[in-house]
Amino acid sequence: MADLRVVLVLTALCIGTAVSLTCYTCSGQSTNTNCMTATNCTASQTYCKTSVIAGGIGSLSAATITKSCESICTSVSLSAIVVSTSVSCCSTDLCNTSGAAGIKPSSIGLALSLGFVLLLLRKSSL
Repeated sequence: MADLRVVLVLTALCIGTAVSLTCYTCSGQSTNTNCMTATNCTASQTYCKTSVIAGGIGSLSAATITKSCESICTSVSLSAIVVSTSVSCCSTDLCNTSGAAGIKPSSIGLALSLGFVLLLLRKSSL
């Protein structure tokens, strides 16, 4: 009975390490809708990376989005006069859905906003 438990534990550990990360991938696309191809990463690639380069002057603007599987990833956000670039990293399956890290909703921010609105509504009814 103990031998069976050892075999089951070892099997579970091996299955867990054999499953690789799945990320959305694309190269040099102008819209996020063109960057929704799911790709199985290699075992050493533990991050989903999204790079966005955007620029514009007045009403003219353009963006380039690249998504990939990476072994090493560092989040970066830089902005110049007419050009900005950002790199976002995550490590769960298909976590790099959005092409712009800045528009991903924050749970804390949403909760605080809701609390503020409820507070205003309560005070206006008094």
